[in-house]
Order: sequence, then structure tokens, then C-alpha cells
Amino acid sequence: MVVKSRLLKKIVFRSVLTLLLIGMSMLAFNIQPAYAAAQVNIVTHSGWLDSIGYYHVSGEVENVGDGAASFVKITATFYDSSDTVVATSFTYAYLSVLLPGRKSPFEVLLIDTTQAAKVHHYSLSVTFSATSPIPIGLEILSSSSYVDIVGYIHVVGEIKNIATGDATYVKVIATFYNTTGHVVATAFTYSDPSALSPSQKAPFEILLIYNNRVPLVASYALTAESNQYAMVPEFPTWSLTLLIFIVLAPTIATCKRLLRKTPIQ
Repeated sequence: MVVKSRLLKKIVFRSVLTLLLIGMSMLAFNIQPAYAAAQVNIVTHSGWLDSIGYYHVSGEVENVGDGAASFVKITATFYDSSDTVVATSFTYAYLSVLLPGRKSPFEVLLIDTTQAAKVHHYSLSVTFSATSPIPIGLEILSSSSYVDIVGYIHVVGEIKNIATGDATYVKVIATFYNTTGHVVATAFTYSDPSALSPSQKAPFEILLIYNNRVPLVASYALTAESNQYAMVPEFPTWSLTLLIFIVLAPTIATCKRLLRKTPIQ
């Protein structure tokens, strides 16, 4: 009985140690080298006309490199049905600093309605500059969404400054996706107030006001940035739960076998 008790303690200790090592590995994964190489790719996008006649290209870029990127510029070349260039336009990713593994939405806008009406298709290109990463300091505590009587989507939530310094111009950004995961719209806002002291919380509200995009929205993702800090990376809850189950399952099974074999005193 004493031997089995010691064995159980060893198994539990090893399982706890394994979970601690996994946690430390996750933290280490998010510590980015200052001078590593960035690589930014365009992930998904869609083009559409709004009610005013402006042509939008809503999309998302991802930094698949191991260094931070800044000045992420997306350039659109617009063509008519005969493949003749009718206009060009550009924008920058919503996030000023794109950390490794992070995504940022973008919105290219062609406001010349005459040329916008001619657009049949377009092409995109992206450029960027390498930069040093900014520290983690913002956390979105919660969010929810609803459609109002006018047909606008509201995304409301709360953000917190978890850093030790002030966060100024706290921007919260929404990327809206359809059922297949393609970007169909983007929007952003600033927290109220836009400057947060350490540990301070603030609400935010993002509006998607384009009625022809609202019916396409199946889900959304949020990110945030201030002049000083990036947002805490979000890990899917289901994957973390699955990871813990995989680690603990052998321990639980072994403990059950030992307990079955242990006679009641």
C-alpha cells in the first residue's frame, strides 16, 4: 500500500511538472527576437462596392516570419473587364507593429466613384519594414455583438491595460469573416477613454455600418494596439483544454488501475 501511494505521488508530480513545462514553453514562444526576419503575407480578402459607390478591398495580412514588421503597406491595382488598369490605391495594416504569428486586417479604399464602377478585378501586393517588437500590455477582457434595428453590427467589450506603464491611443480592431473564413469587412474604434493607466479598464464599441456586408458576417476576431503595447495573444480555449486532457489522461488511467488493485483496509 505504501509503495503504491508513493507511485501515485510520483505520477502526479510528473504530470504537474509536465504542465508547468508546457506553460513555460508557451511563454517562451511569445518572446520574440528583436532582429529576426519578418515575412508578411496576404491571407484573405474580398472586393465590394458600398452604397456611395466606393470600392473596398477588405482583407487580412499575417506575419509568418520570426521578427516584427512595421509600415505594412498593401497596394491594390484595379482592372476593368478587358484587363486594363483603371486605378490604384493603397493602405496600411491597422496594426502599426505586426508581431510574429499575428494577423492584422486592412481596408483599401477607391473613392473615385467613376473609376470604381469600372472595376472588374484587382491584384494586391504587400511591402513592409523590419522593426523591433513592442511589449505585450493590453488584454481584451470580454466582447459580444448584436445587430440593431437599423441593420448595423455592434461589437461591444472591455479592454484592460495589464502593463506597468500608460497606454495611449488604445485602438481595438475587428475583422469580420463569412462562413468560409474569408474577410468580408473590417472596422476599428478607440477605447473610452483612449489613454489607460496601468490596471485601468475601458469599454469600446465597434460599428459595422455597411448593410450589404452585415448579412455576410458569420464571425469576428478582435485585436488591439496602443502606441506602446500589443495585445495578449489569444489561445483557443478548446485547444488548451485538449492539451491538458492529453497530458492528464494517462495519469488518470494509471491512478484508476492502481486504486482498483488496492485492497480496502
